[in-house]
Amino acid sequence: MDSRNPRLKKIFDDVTSGERQLTDPLVPHFIQSISTHPDPATCLHALVTSERGLKAIQIAICFNPSPESLNGDVADLLAYLRDSKLEYLGGGDTLQRLLQALVDSHNFWSSLLSAFSTGQLQQSTGRSFSWLLLQLVLLPPELAEKYRNMASGPDIIQTLLRSPDSETRSNARKINHVVSLYPGDATVPTGWPEAPGWRHNNDPYSYRKISILPTPDEIASTERPYLRTVDEIDDLKLTSPIEMCKVHVENQFRLLREDLVHDTRENLQVAFGGKKGKRTGDIITGLVLTDIYADERSKWGLGFTCSDDLPFFRSTIDDKVRKDRLEQDRSYLRHGSFACLLSGNETVAFVTIIRDVHLLARNPPVIAVQLGGSAAIKDTLSQLRRCSLVSLAQISTPLFAYEPVLRSLQAMRLIPFLLDGTLLAKPHRPRAAPGDLSDIDQEDVSDFIRDLPTSLGAQNPIALDDAQMRAFICGLTQKVALIQGPPGIRFPQLCEVPSDLFT
Repeated sequence: MDSRNPRLKKIFDDVTSGERQLTDPLVPHFIQSISTHPDPATCLHALVTSERGLKAIQIAICFNPSPESLNGDVADLLAYLRDSKLEYLGGGDTLQRLLQALVDSHNFWSSLLSAFSTGQLQQSTGRSFSWLLLQLVLLPPELAEKYRNMASGPDIIQTLLRSPDSETRSNARKINHVVSLYPGDATVPTGWPEAPGWRHNNDPYSYRKISILPTPDEIASTERPYLRTVDEIDDLKLTSPIEMCKVHVENQFRLLREDLVHDTRENLQVAFGGKKGKRTGDIITGLVLTDIYADERSKWGLGFTCSDDLPFFRSTIDDKVRKDRLEQDRSYLRHGSFACLLSGNETVAFVTIIRDVHLLARNPPVIAVQLGGSAAIKDTLSQLRRCSLVSLAQISTPLFAYEPVLRSLQAMRLIPFLLDGTLLAKPHRPRAAPGDLSDIDQEDVSDFIRDLPTSLGAQNPIALDDAQMRAFICGLTQKVALIQGPPGIRFPQLCEVPSDLFT
């Protein structure tokens, strides 16, 4: 509450204590006295615990349900209630009681929903509406069922997801996550925010569906990424080697990809001058989407025509000379390098560059880029419809170092050998060194190896020295073995070997 206006404080105290009747002229001032109160926790506690508080706010919120009022005093009130400190007041019950009183007010919720459906809410009010709907679907099951059923329809979620406001889109994903996993009268567990699926538009439940290229929403997200610690993995009490391997591979993917995202955030700050560092290249401005690009070596992409010539050429020269210069300097707009499309100061999409010399040598040049992931494609095309011109900024994140490993982890289906918990169990204890191998007859092993070319159809004989023989026996008699050798030598995949192989 503004300390320079003690009149508002007196109105708030008089109305909540019952000393003053809430008349029509007093309603706007009472709402203002709430939304300007200096201590949100004290204000909320007074409204909920006083005999007249909840009744007064119900009357005030329904006094004028017009779009003008919803975008004015009511919007300020909802923005005030979004204070993060109020969420945990009284274990969350205090805020729930107040919000339940608001939506139970005659005509308020229906008026707010109608204004949202007809596009009459301002962006800030739409943000508050998405927050309020999220709180309603998180109510106890008997109270939340009708709001979950309402939110499960495509209209509300899709409208919120199309909002230019990032917080509104984030709330929409949380709502969609909750109503998808806990429909109807299902109880939402308190730990639901720890699961994946809601942080941004590249956070699907399955890590195999995550796009390798980040999205602007993902880079802008301040939510803690979904990563399991060693203790959390241990709490799962997994006993199956296959399940242990699945959890391990997923966590390795998420850890490595978080390195990629973190590196991208830092390099974006460098590219925009917010942090000191070496830039990868110039920011190319004045790009217009003109075509769909497709060739044999790349997936389809988008072609952007430059409004001005590239700084690389410096002067107007014929196409052949331009092409020769591009062939000589392959580091300029390197094929597969990481970049982002910008509209003003807003990131539209992250892309990889398709270096087509024939297109770059044109005057004006055409730059082809490739998008990644269905969510990114949909969002990018939607935003490009609203952008007349975009810019391209190269990012120094070494995508070529991350992408092959991340794709391999996503595609990994079968583990070539079963881990019995030796490597993944907690605490980690190194496996004992190989025991005495003297009980194995090396002559029998030598005969076995000499016979291998015949059984395998190989043309050259196989001969092992003593060190190679010991390594070979270790590999066959242990479930897990590390065999080191000269570069270029490829050893067979390790596997469990029948115990009676040499008996």
